[in-house]
Amino acid sequence: MEVTEKEDANRFLFARNGDNLVTPFQCDLCHFRNLMERDPVANLPQDIRLQKLIRRANLDALWAREPSTVSKTLLLCHQGYGVAVELGFGHKLYRPMGPFPLEDTFGMGAAVVMLQLSLKQGKYAKTLQFGTVRKYRSAFSNAYHASLEGQQAAVMAKDTKKMFITRCPTYGEFFERFVRGLHKRMGEIVRPDRAISIEVMKEICTQLELEWIDGFKSKFEIATEAAFYLIAFCCALRGEEVPKVDLFGAIKHWREGVTGELKHVVVPLTGRFKGETGENYHLLCIVDVTSHGLEPRKWIGRLITIYQDRGIQNGAMFRTHTGERMHSTYLEPRLLERLETIHIEKPQLMPGVEDVWEEYGIYRSFRRGATSEVVNQGVPPDIINANNRWRKVEQAGASQPALQIREHYTDVRMTLKQRLLFSRAL
Repeated sequence: MEVTEKEDANRFLFARNGDNLVTPFQCDLCHFRNLMERDPVANLPQDIRLQKLIRRANLDALWAREPSTVSKTLLLCHQGYGVAVELGFGHKLYRPMGPFPLEDTFGMGAAVVMLQLSLKQGKYAKTLQFGTVRKYRSAFSNAYHASLEGQQAAVMAKDTKKMFITRCPTYGEFFERFVRGLHKRMGEIVRPDRAISIEVMKEICTQLELEWIDGFKSKFEIATEAAFYLIAFCCALRGEEVPKVDLFGAIKHWREGVTGELKHVVVPLTGRFKGETGENYHLLCIVDVTSHGLEPRKWIGRLITIYQDRGIQNGAMFRTHTGERMHSTYLEPRLLERLETIHIEKPQLMPGVEDVWEEYGIYRSFRRGATSEVVNQGVPPDIINANNRWRKVEQAGASQPALQIREHYTDVRMTLKQRLLFSRAL
């Protein structure tokens, strides 16, 4: 059944009266001449293709504004012109609409490149998604500002704050309209990773425990996999963050987690994090055993013991078989295989799932699952936010001086009771 509104059937297919009053406009031929410095050659496939892309870019830019906005602007401009004529200055009311310089000041070259890129094969669809295509705008801007012309941009500065005045065409009014119209036309397919439930998490741990007892697989690989999953789940970390767990810090604080009243495991993260400057160190804490019986201390301890038996005390906790720091996607195929096995053998644990490989991912499935479970357990929102926004919470306020690991842990212990509420509910 067709659900598209009748007035939407011709969207992005034609221009409307008044479009040039709300969006900078040049005809397709002018844009072609600005890019190629010549007229198009009849029947030349390359020129035909470029003209089609220019037309598409123009229409996308014009359709960044809705028909009602365009029609109201046109009406008001007509009314304003009539008043100006009556007062004797109608010919001076509006500024000239052209001609524009004989060069690509609109950014049409970057626009047609983005349109051509959008036709490439996508990962989840026949073509690339807008979120992927728009990245070219940043690439073009970076290249422009690294060029001779880009270095001529004016800079306004006060104290440590700066504002740049640039002539980069992808920052212009036309290109802003083009990107907005392109987004409206293409839309976006949002594919959030499905959450791993506590029941599925327990089943994964059962699988790993049986494999550990059987002894057919490498104990190092089993312990690595289990520790990765449990840290990701109990700390509600994104997949990219787990490989940053530091082995030296984990060993250093290992015994301290069992000496006090609040039994816990310290999960130290070190390295470069998105949105931060330089190398940073964060200490997260989780309980030894969660309320549902997950055992992060047991599995992290097994992995640490294996490293110590091999004489390894430093570096990343999660490594590949070659000893390199593990990438977050390294374990994803194994995780999806386990989930697929559970889906086949115990489908009641994964209701509504059709394709495990399409619906789950190591990047967010653990984080979303842990967050959903603690919400079900009635954990207060401020505790959830403090756990899931640990970087922002630690960075709040004025710039903090660099701390030694010992000093950092002293600060953590002062709020340990609150920090453990999240993982205890899992």
